[in-house]
Amino acid sequence: MVQPLRTILTALCLTAMVIPFSFAQDQDSSTVSDVASASRPIEEISVFGERTIFTLRLEIESAETEVYGLFNELNSDDDFDVKCVKEVFVGSHFSRRVCMADYLRKEQARNAQISERGLGIDTLLTLDQVKGDVRQKTLAMEAEMLNLAQENPAFFEAIRKLTELVGILEVRKEENFSFFRR
Repeated sequence: MVQPLRTILTALCLTAMVIPFSFAQDQDSSTVSDVASASRPIEEISVFGERTIFTLRLEIESAETEVYGLFNELNSDDDFDVKCVKEVFVGSHFSRRVCMADYLRKEQARNAQISERGLGIDTLLTLDQVKGDVRQKTLAMEAEMLNLAQENPAFFEAIRKLTELVGILEVRKEENFSFFRR
């Protein structure tokens, strides 16, 4: 009986000695493979798809925010600062993002007050409708925007990116004319 017990104990001792050596070899081989894979360049897969119209609109909104943010920092007149807000127009439940200079927003508010009194002035302003001071400020703002684009490469690049995105959206709308005609 002592002999089988001695054989079992010897086998257990040999097993206990062999197991750590086998783990050490596995760890050494894994570190060698880790070093080999670290020195080899990782392959990169890029998939480019066509932008959806929704994605384009989000990119345009982001680009507008960047352009107007830069312009607000760089311009010389606080009346030229452009703010973008979501507005819901009368007769609609959908909000639209409207970006407008402070002086135009003030003039639009003044026209709304006059219209409220029944004098019949349209509250929405276009460049053709405005005269005098508002028209002069609009032309001055456009001139300042052009000067800043010439002087500041970051502002020029932001405007270029915005223009490119708007152009892509217009092409996509023309391609899907029947969808946007509704």
